[in-house]
Amino acid sequence: MRSSFFLVCALVVAAGLTLAAPAGAAPISRAEAARLGAERGPVVREALAPAAAAAGVNDAAGKVLAYAPRVSVFGGRREGAFGSGLELGGSVSQDLSLHGLGAARGRVAEAFTRSSRGGVERARLEGGSAALLAWLGVLEAQQLVALRSTSRSEALELARVADARVARGVAMPSEAALAASEVGAAQLAEQDAEGRLVEARAALAFTLGIPPAPDLVATGALDADTTIELPLRHDHPAATEARAQIARAEAEAKLARAQASPPLTLGVNYAREATGEQFLTGTIAFPLPILDPTRFEGALQRANVLSAQARANRVAAEIGRDQALATHDREHTREVRDTLRTRVTVPLREAVRLARAGYQAGTQDATGLLVMRQRLIGAEEQLVHAFAEVQRADVRSALARGTLLDEAGR
Repeated sequence: MRSSFFLVCALVVAAGLTLAAPAGAAPISRAEAARLGAERGPVVREALAPAAAAAGVNDAAGKVLAYAPRVSVFGGRREGAFGSGLELGGSVSQDLSLHGLGAARGRVAEAFTRSSRGGVERARLEGGSAALLAWLGVLEAQQLVALRSTSRSEALELARVADARVARGVAMPSEAALAASEVGAAQLAEQDAEGRLVEARAALAFTLGIPPAPDLVATGALDADTTIELPLRHDHPAATEARAQIARAEAEAKLARAQASPPLTLGVNYAREATGEQFLTGTIAFPLPILDPTRFEGALQRANVLSAQARANRVAAEIGRDQALATHDREHTREVRDTLRTRVTVPLREAVRLARAGYQAGTQDATGLLVMRQRLIGAEEQLVHAFAEVQRADVRSALARGTLLDEAGR
């Protein structure tokens, strides 16, 4: 019989075999996945779109008049007792803000730049974490395909032995039929794993901001040590963005009040009457402080400020919650992994070895061996998942602390 199934599983899982990319494949390492996700991920591209307008907003806020000047002209013919002729005239006026409209625009532009920058930093963190989780999905799916491929090979070998035993008359035909069904089940499981790998690769390509690539290969070891932990960031990008959104809402509230406030108007009028007389006058118009026309705009913008403050409080609470859960998750996933590795798979491997020896010696039929083999396959796949969960817990922990991109590059 060829090399045993549990020995191959031990090499793939327990020894943390590093999967190399086959020839012609597109290899993606852990650090590369985090970098590309933080640079080109969908959430990053979405955040960069408004940020690209920040320079134009700042430039427009400082170089344009708060109000455009107005020009009016009139002309016509006068007929009357004192003469007749053409009359021409016009006026130029300029509105001036009494409530600092230009300065309010400048503050909004500054707040817009800060909030856009904060949104990009938050998106880079989320994009990097999404790419890392998708990369782990590919790495796990690759090892699942390898395990199930080995399982199918082992099932084929058992079926060959069972056919030989039936041919020699030392086993019932039902034993060969049972072994043949095991081959079919193993092939079906391998096909399922291949389907999972296709889905995982599509998800990874999406988070990396690249077209779907069926040849993507995650290179690395599923049991690699990812316990790097940098000091907790007090300026978590999500919290920084939320605070910037409050400042932006407050600046926009002041801008709305300034825009709704009536301006001071200065003007110059010129006219030439039909009699040939001309006159030049100046005008000034200012609002009477009888009522506040900005109450509606102020109340409306106040709702936006309160909403931004509530969102900042929620984000801070979510960060605290995620950090607490991440600490527990890192410990719990490692406990599960160690239990599976030492108290489940090791005894099962020994049980399968003994059952196989008994089957080869003719002291045991295939039923017991196949049952124990199925349990071992399930345990090995659980162990692969447990290794992946440990790394996912580390990704979520670094995301909650705001240090993911720094840790991923190490």
